[in-house]
Amino acid sequence: MSAVTEETLIVESRDLDTDARSVATLEVEMPADHASQRAQFERAVAPLHPAARLRSFGNGAASFLDSQSLIVAYYCRSKEAPSCDRHARHTAEIEQQELFAA
Repeated sequence: MSAVTEETLIVESRDLDTDARSVATLEVEMPADHASQRAQFERAVAPLHPAARLRSFGNGAASFLDSQSLIVAYYCRSKEAPSCDRHARHTAEIEQQELFAA
């Protein structure tokens, strides 16, 4: 039997036309093996973005794309959510990019 750890799975999406963003979080048990992690990402994204297709997967994250949205799903430790380090860094990068946008 594979070991599991409690995690928060975060699904962030960005509308390709309007740049509108949304974030959904799910409490999950993160599987230890990569095939199960990939399947878990697909199950988490499907109800939110039914037409999205997996584009890349690795290091506890996956990206998806549909005709309207870019979607990124990733894990962060439940006790740190929703401000896990990766999420906080990503948000800071977005704010910094907007600050320096021409």
